[in-house]
Amino acid sequence: MRNAGKIMTVAAVAAALAACSPPNEQPSDLPPGADPTPSQAAQQPSPSAEQQGGQDQNREPCTAEDVEVTQSAAGEGYEVSVPQDCTAPTELLTRELQAGTGPAAAEGDQLDVDYSVIGWSDGEVKETSFGELGTLSVQLGDDDPQFTGWNEAMQGAQEGTRRLIIVPETMGFAQESVNPLAEETLVVVAEVVGIDPQP
Repeated sequence: MRNAGKIMTVAAVAAALAACSPPNEQPSDLPPGADPTPSQAAQQPSPSAEQQGGQDQNREPCTAEDVEVTQSAAGEGYEVSVPQDCTAPTELLTRELQAGTGPAAAEGDQLDVDYSVIGWSDGEVKETSFGELGTLSVQLGDDDPQFTGWNEAMQGAQEGTRRLIIVPETMGFAQESVNPLAEETLVVVAEVVGIDPQP
């Protein structure tokens, strides 16, 4: 009889555990709260590409206000935080970070610009002139086939203007160029160091 009682107790515990387990979940040897090892985690089903694509379609495109810009710890250049809860915009966006002074740049003027270029996909600085010896010269109205977004993005800038620019992949580096940032949405922080008006 004692053995029968033990068997009934074990059966009751097993039934209770089965009732507490979520449906379709495989039994696990892990203690409660323990994380699976990488090999065990690899066996877990991951969302399909179709499901992930559906999630992206449900998210709104990011705005220029969604991107956070802070001075870098070294004091030269800027750090950018790319948001993860919205998708890369498909049109050129700008936001004034600091107003400039003096005449606004017009078509044909040459701007000397300090800049940082950040990749949207990983949020890392890819190019920067802050703290370097030279600046980038941009002539408004010169439709540079290598980077078509500059002309539109810097319209109306003044000396001292600091501007956040989000450049969609179609307006960044030309797809046929050898630049590794081709076909990448870019975030640019540009600061106008000087303007050379053209007659």
